[in-house]
Amino acid sequence: MRFDRLLAPSTITRSQLRVTTGGLQAFGGLRYDVLRRELSLYPNPNDLRPGLEYVLTVGDGLRSWDGSALAAPVVVRFLPTVREPVPRDAVPSLRRDVAPLLTQHCTGGGCHGELTPAMGLDLSSARAIRASCVGVLARQRADRVALEMLDPRWSTLPLIDPGITAGQGRPEYSYLVYKLLGDGPIWGARMPLGRAPLREEEIRLVVDWVTAGAPDN
Repeated sequence: MRFDRLLAPSTITRSQLRVTTGGLQAFGGLRYDVLRRELSLYPNPNDLRPGLEYVLTVGDGLRSWDGSALAAPVVVRFLPTVREPVPRDAVPSLRRDVAPLLTQHCTGGGCHGELTPAMGLDLSSARAIRASCVGVLARQRADRVALEMLDPRWSTLPLIDPGITAGQGRPEYSYLVYKLLGDGPIWGARMPLGRAPLREEEIRLVVDWVTAGAPDN
């Protein structure tokens, strides 16, 4: 399901989505793609039976990042089909993909270069990105009380959240990702300032790298 706005990650819980057919309910996991504003449900394969119509219902507790109500979809009807698994692409490399991208677009004009990086955010090299971003709280962050009440993490967002478990980073709680998107709980303008925004496929490199736990690769 793709939404017309960013979601508040704290409201994305399994209890907010129900998949039913008759009196039976299917269970499974969720995945939120902050770049595409897309929420995917991965039911347990044994819970779905081809040929039966299922109803996916989105609860009213799911909220936009700013606490506002969501637009449709609210209810989705579907017939399950069997698809071959799609192989996942390799994890983007910090040194080969992410660092050159951010260095090229974000270090000019006295912004995030190595000498006097704005807000302490140094994007001049792979080493600098890890030192100034990974697990480091953003100096420029949303701290409005209403947003904190919606999701307390908004007031203490790291620039890059590598996650608690290895290989399970959280781009949805990474301030740098929101600054590249130009949306969500941010202050100021979209990055890079005064330049064309990064293309979707370029932001995808950053998002996928963070999702992999922001490895030193």
